[in-house]
Amino acid sequence: MKIARTEVFKRDYLSLPPRVRKTANKQIVQLLVDHMHPSLRIEGIAGKKGLFSVRVDKRYRISLFFEGTDCILLRRVLDHDDLYKTP
Repeated sequence: MKIARTEVFKRDYLSLPPRVRKTANKQIVQLLVDHMHPSLRIEGIAGKKGLFSVRVDKRYRISLFFEGTDCILLRRVLDHDDLYKTP
């Protein structure tokens, strides 16, 4: 499995506080190892077919899309409420 990132994800990521970036990095590695691991708390985004989100911490989530069977596209990383408004 490989990871791809949108330009918007890159911008979101760089605007995160350093401690949140560190936690996001751990979760991205976990996606590569086992994208169904319980700590990710993966869930579908209602009304957005094919889009999912995973937990970074209590406040932040990453939205993603599975491209085929070998690539995960990271779309956004935002505050929980903001992510569900603009996944």
